[in-house]
Amino acid sequence: MKNKLLFLLSILLCAGISAQNLSGNWGYKIDGKYVKLYGDKIQNQNNGGTSGTLKVALWATKYPYNGGTISGYKLYEYALDPLESGHYYYDVSKTGWCTYPPNGSYYLTILLLEYNYDYEIVDYISMDGYIRF
Repeated sequence: MKNKLLFLLSILLCAGISAQNLSGNWGYKIDGKYVKLYGDKIQNQNNGGTSGTLKVALWATKYPYNGGTISGYKLYEYALDPLESGHYYYDVSKTGWCTYPPNGSYYLTILLLEYNYDYEIVDYISMDGYIRF
């Protein structure tokens, strides 16, 4: 029984249990060649330790994103330093070059990614409606 518990614990630790999330209001503004991603808060709700390096990204997809693997076009992303447990990033805002997808209609999603041997989606906010490019 003890070996089974240790095995399950090691699986959970290797799975990269994460409590980083986007909180409050989030949005974007595309202005010509640039995009601004902004939001209220990114929080690390883990009880201990530090997150991996974080990224915030804006993606365009043909269908509304509902979790899992994302398939579409990355319009913009930026990195943030790892975040200690119980800490926050407030008033997050960054402007950068927007990479446009092929012409068409797309649903936009703001992703929070964390590096854990590779970048994994740990939270997301799907924007209402779609936008034409």
